[in-house]
Amino acid sequence: MTRRVPAPGRNAGFAIVTAIFIIVALAALAAAIVSLVRTQQTGSTLDTEGARAYQAARSGVEWGAYNSLRNNTCTPTTPIALGGTLAAYVSTVTCVRTQHNEAGTTVNIDTIVATACNQPAAGNCPNPTPGAGYAERQISIVVGNCGAVPCP
Repeated sequence: MTRRVPAPGRNAGFAIVTAIFIIVALAALAAAIVSLVRTQQTGSTLDTEGARAYQAARSGVEWGAYNSLRNNTCTPTTPIALGGTLAAYVSTVTCVRTQHNEAGTTVNIDTIVATACNQPAAGNCPNPTPGAGYAERQISIVVGNCGAVPCP
């Protein structure tokens, strides 16, 4: 019995071309998945930072409202350092007071604006040159009070 060895023909090497194509396609798919996961993780991190910045700004306006209603004060600009999970944030609170006469009673109208960020410039927000991962939120409220007397 003699064994016949086929002579190299036109189909020789076809399997190697198919294998290279499959390897390249799988590598491209893996690169796309890695890129997608990295983008999704960055977006999730920025979303968390934005939520924390909102809570820091909310803390600032609540502090300003407390001072307006309880202490009858309106400080022009005050940076507030926060603690806990908001320790990386600063809330800069500004207050503008206008006085109005309502039936002989002086009514103080305080416009309180709190801007919170995680990369404060010189201890205040906003930061004109933020870096990567910068998050900033701003909340404003208007509070009216009559000082020591009840409002009409």
